[in-house]
Amino acid sequence: MNSVRGRRAKLAAAGLIIAVAAAGAIGVSKFIAANSSSAVVEENSSSGQREQRSPACEPLLSDSEAATSPDAANTSTRLTKVVQTAADLLRVNGAAWGPQVAIGSELSIEEAFEHAGSVPGDAMVVEMEWSRQAQRDGLYDGDDKSLDSLVRHIDSTTISDLDLIDHLGPNWQAVIDVIGTVAANGFDEYVSMVRTSPAMRAADALDIRSALRGNAVALGLEAEWDGAQEVVALYFQKCTLAALAQREVNSSVEEYVRDWDLAEAVARDAVAAAFAIDFSSDESGEQIEILARGLQIVQVPSEFDPVYFLTRSVDPYENLHPEEAELLKLEDPLIEGE
Repeated sequence: MNSVRGRRAKLAAAGLIIAVAAAGAIGVSKFIAANSSSAVVEENSSSGQREQRSPACEPLLSDSEAATSPDAANTSTRLTKVVQTAADLLRVNGAAWGPQVAIGSELSIEEAFEHAGSVPGDAMVVEMEWSRQAQRDGLYDGDDKSLDSLVRHIDSTTISDLDLIDHLGPNWQAVIDVIGTVAANGFDEYVSMVRTSPAMRAADALDIRSALRGNAVALGLEAEWDGAQEVVALYFQKCTLAALAQREVNSSVEEYVRDWDLAEAVARDAVAAAFAIDFSSDESGEQIEILARGLQIVQVPSEFDPVYFLTRSVDPYENLHPEEAELLKLEDPLIEGE
């Protein structure tokens, strides 16, 4: 476990340094649009500096019925409204390639999505779906794309049930529900819940998840499986970078990031279970339930009796795409600095 925590600390700290340095050097480059932490920035009237925070990583503040109990029957309509609201925000406030180069009230595209979402997790799903459609429509082809063209594309984007099937698989609604459950408490609180939770993962959770992915690939759903997992990855990428940016300078990075890997793994397990629930065999049904139970234990530990064979273990590479994990394993001595 210490090696896992150490790896996360080194990678997280290095990632923050690289992100900040690259953003400053490149300015309005693709790097900012694709890889910024998307922390929402508010102008500080006294210092002229912008304070970083990420609404998508904060706890649910609205107690409206739409936010706390979203209507599953109207999910695609709700997500389309998020896109349209984001386009409106960009037109009214002005658009910037990233928060590092925004002037005044300007918003980056990522920030606009985060401001537009009122249901937990929606901003992540919408950003990934818009990006998927933009790539499909050739918006990233060539080096001459303009910020205005991106905003116009957002303004014209709609999200249908068929889009969500293509992106997240046949069980897209269950996947979105799980993402919303993870995001509802805010990143810091979710990690805190994982940190104080009793053991919640099966020792072979990664093997189960890998087997389910294999089943998805065999069914022709590889892209959809990866799409569902990438929404989780986006949430943790944004929230971990935003959290690191707000960390007290005298606090230990290793202690600060403790259990971030485990928190992400639990979320990935639950999304995998939601993805596979309706098209897996009876034999794998119990395994799916085991994956789903981890998040349930984190959410309401009092409703579950302690189970001796559950663990808090997480593989150092399991929150990466399998191909990325293989490459990283080959470079392990370099990463470890040993």
